[in-house]
Amino acid sequence: MKWASTIGLGQDLESAANEALEQLTVESGMTRPDLVIAFVSAAYGAAMERLPQILDPWLGKGLLFGCNAGGLIGGDSEEEEEPGVAILAGRLGDVTLTALHLEQATLPPLTATREIWWRLLDLSPESAASFLLLTDPATIDAEVCARGIDRAFPGTAVVGGLASGASEPGDARLFENREVHRSGGLLLALTGNVVIDPVIAQGCRAIGEPFFVTACDGNLLRELDGRRPRELLATLFASLDERDRELFGDSLCIGLALPGPGQNVGTGEFLIRNVLGLDPDTGALWIGARLARNAVVQFHVRDGDAASRELSARLGTALDGRLPPVAALLFACAARGRNLFGVPGHDSAALRRIVDVPVAGMFCAGEIAPIQGATFLHGFSSVFGLIRPRVAGSA
Repeated sequence: MKWASTIGLGQDLESAANEALEQLTVESGMTRPDLVIAFVSAAYGAAMERLPQILDPWLGKGLLFGCNAGGLIGGDSEEEEEPGVAILAGRLGDVTLTALHLEQATLPPLTATREIWWRLLDLSPESAASFLLLTDPATIDAEVCARGIDRAFPGTAVVGGLASGASEPGDARLFENREVHRSGGLLLALTGNVVIDPVIAQGCRAIGEPFFVTACDGNLLRELDGRRPRELLATLFASLDERDRELFGDSLCIGLALPGPGQNVGTGEFLIRNVLGLDPDTGALWIGARLARNAVVQFHVRDGDAASRELSARLGTALDGRLPPVAALLFACAARGRNLFGVPGHDSAALRRIVDVPVAGMFCAGEIAPIQGATFLHGFSSVFGLIRPRVAGSA
């Protein structure tokens, strides 16, 4: 198994793509790949459709899988504004690839049986597949798709992201081999001698103490420990130092402990959701998730220093005692990068400090990864898919 990544930049799509291919061929020695995962700048507009045609002579019989992005990750850089093409290319050996285009109208509902998913993907539950999921946020519900895969293939990983940079329905470009789709989502199943290990860092730090939800209605949080959220937030704000008060004003979030025996309330174990607003009449709080009575929640703030520490810790834990990765995909929120850390290239550099492997990816409109065994759509997070052989000595 051999991988290489690169990024080609420029105002002209063909020039950028050819630059990327030259780097892969000359500098990395990559020829005849089995799989090319490509992310193309949405700044090229309708010209994005030409990407399969441009790559075809070099790609040969290899499978193309990718989408449009507002920012690119490839080679040793993260380009948040410069248009271009980022590519991760691999020769895979004993690996089988199954790619599928999905539309909302044909997506199995959450109540669908597992057999429906098995037939749809032509995979058995024993296949031990790893899944990559790319979707157009304007036309398909990525979380419904991911949770369906969870049910049909328990214990497998689903990682991916929402295409970015094209906000209107029909503006997206999703590449499934030589087909170009303008809506829906793409699912890639990898089976055989390959595993994709998911790593997610949500970039938040807990403040205050956990609370029980004692009254709620959908995504309206009415009471915490029998008190109005407005009252608790005022008390919490008064307890914070000056820096956290500044973060409280524009980056307050809420973390939901996931259901199950002994709800986990450690760092990074909460599912982070946005605080949408306060009802001035009742003191209730609108949040970006449906709630249930007796759930455990804790307020969080988004913080660059905490995000950096969390990512390093998560990567270290994921790599400890496992076969090292040979490549990685990175799906990072568009609000990370310079916006959060003040410097470019932070997240990919965090991995390279631990293990130097080819990395490619995109800045997303939402990130897809599991927490405690269930896959969710996230925001403001950094999601790695660490690619490694299943069997030692076969990379």
